[in-house]
Amino acid sequence: MMLAAVIKPTVEKNPEIGNALKMIKKLNSVVILTAISLATVVSHAQYYGAHDNRGYASDTFEGFEEVDKGRMPQKNSSWWYWLSADTAAAQLEYCRQREKEGKLNSARKGYEALVREWPTTVEAAQAQLNLAHVLEKMKRYAKAFDEYQYALIHYSGHCPYDEIIERQYRIANLLLHENKSMFGWMLSGTDEIRERFELIVRNAPRSSIAPEAMLKIGRIRDDADKLEEAIKVYDGILNRYPASPQAETAAWLSARCRHTLAVKYKYNENLCRESIAFLQAALKRLPGHPKRVDLERWLAELTDLQVEQNYAKAVFYDTRRYKSEIKINAYRRFLADFADSKYAPAVRERIRQLESGEPAQKE
Repeated sequence: MMLAAVIKPTVEKNPEIGNALKMIKKLNSVVILTAISLATVVSHAQYYGAHDNRGYASDTFEGFEEVDKGRMPQKNSSWWYWLSADTAAAQLEYCRQREKEGKLNSARKGYEALVREWPTTVEAAQAQLNLAHVLEKMKRYAKAFDEYQYALIHYSGHCPYDEIIERQYRIANLLLHENKSMFGWMLSGTDEIRERFELIVRNAPRSSIAPEAMLKIGRIRDDADKLEEAIKVYDGILNRYPASPQAETAAWLSARCRHTLAVKYKYNENLCRESIAFLQAALKRLPGHPKRVDLERWLAELTDLQVEQNYAKAVFYDTRRYKSEIKINAYRRFLADFADSKYAPAVRERIRQLESGEPAQKE
């Protein structure tokens, strides 16, 4: 009120100031509306980010391909595809009729032409979706998958999101199945198929499909003998979807990979120790695991391997090259960790000999 009492007389004496204040008021209104609009966009993005698609740049998945192939440039006009109508609506109807008549290739080209010529129309969004459907009918599954991805990227607000994710998942499974012989052997490389499953997870990391898709990604890595990458994917399931049914399977698969690597690189003590820690945690976290016997067996094998590694390390110092004090310390470190091992009695006897100055007895 005090501010108004000061401003009013000033405005009456100086109309220019009054006009300036009116302009500022209008600008403030625009700023407020713009802020509200931005807040709406942000909240919309956050909502869908939290429930469906967290976006490409903001989310990383261990064990996935680093390069995100989900980004696709917008289509441009091309003389390869020609129009059969003067408007987007008429072109869409023409293509639908061709599709209804079973002329799928003609419909495909027509839908493609519409998307390229009128990309910002409502009809273009429907044409893009129909294009993917037609390619799926033609059993051109890889291309259909890509066109569904294009719809998600460029027409995200005008396409059935959940339906597309489900269709992409079904197509990826078909491609994986068709790539196997009757004996289950892979007929060709699986990198492209794996990347499609990765794209599905990136598209919908919070969907019910994501844990199963990640399990397939891990298995593909596993089958390709890329065990380190497979472990990252399996662990990703445990970290992201611990309550999912796939987590139980992922724990077993991750443990199996770790056991295989630890045995293969049996002189890598750190790898063996980390694998043992994982197995212990898995047994504690999943006491009723249906394959608990495997986990316990692998734990026992790696524990024995760890004993062998540390005993060999202790014996390494028991040569003329090292002083008795160093030898004794090496054996005592072994006993501190493996007091109940099969080597413990012999190690205690050797420590006694070193401390008393007796020569080692030959076996």
